[in-house]
Amino acid sequence: MKILFAPLQGYTTGIYRKAHAEIFGGVDAYYAPFLRIENGKPREKDLRDLEVSNPQHSNPEKPACAITVPQIIANSASEFKILADAILQKGFTEIDFNMGCPFPMQVSRHRGAGLLNDTRTVQEIMDEIARLSTAGTARFSVKMRLGQDSPDEAFALLPILNDAPLTQITLHPRLGRQQYKGALDIPSFEKFYNECRHPLIYNGDITSVGQIRKIESGYPKLAGIMIGRGLLARPSLAAEYKAATDANAVSENELLSKILKMHGKLYEHARSTYQGDSQFLSHIKSFWDYLEPSLPKKVFKKIQKAGKLSEYDAAIQSLIMEQADE
Repeated sequence: MKILFAPLQGYTTGIYRKAHAEIFGGVDAYYAPFLRIENGKPREKDLRDLEVSNPQHSNPEKPACAITVPQIIANSASEFKILADAILQKGFTEIDFNMGCPFPMQVSRHRGAGLLNDTRTVQEIMDEIARLSTAGTARFSVKMRLGQDSPDEAFALLPILNDAPLTQITLHPRLGRQQYKGALDIPSFEKFYNECRHPLIYNGDITSVGQIRKIESGYPKLAGIMIGRGLLARPSLAAEYKAATDANAVSENELLSKILKMHGKLYEHARSTYQGDSQFLSHIKSFWDYLEPSLPKKVFKKIQKAGKLSEYDAAIQSLIMEQADE
């Protein structure tokens, strides 16, 4: 099956996507964190991030990244059109529409999972997707949850989505109000799986090759699996699955070596982009947030506590020394 890297704000930046593709691989497509409206226009920071993997600026002999799919979040057809036009002008031809973000700030603004109980607005956005698709401008997909407050919301939308010209639907089987906690609603996922007429992608709590294989065997019609936090915690996960082995295809020492190589690329980019220890550290330290299981506890604590660049560099150097000794 296809393995897709889910978008996570603050983590899967353009430079992260590019470095992961070069060093770990195994991912069929990287979904960029959503582009949104800010002060009446597309947020410039998000557009700049897309430039890192912009197809118009890629060297054909050395692609910037694996396939990058921009994602947009909107509360109306008019917002959707503004954002889609901005992305199309950047040269992208695939766009994902976010109807799953559970963060209260977006939900309260009728975006992400906050849109799932509004069949009228979703229909208007699907109509806009149909217009752009008919014109041959781009292909569209949807990432969603079962609802904000009830799975009934997803099933009320399903006839609308089934009639829309979508390439696929990615479903996270939780409600928006659950955010990332609580049990997955597998019975509702199975019902959606059986009734959805589009290729379906599973998303949610995947952390091992064994879990991927279990879902693959249990739902043979699935088109793929989208993984976010599981890939942040074990960047080799997709490649291990593609290696067609039941055991980890990457040793812990090799994994740490590749993590350090990837960190080096992000470090170099951050040094050329941000000024001052505080700004630099606020960006580079997040790289380690999900990697605690792969690091010695003492080193992880040093990284987290580093308040100066010199302290951070010392922590990374100690990690390099420990890795070299193994």
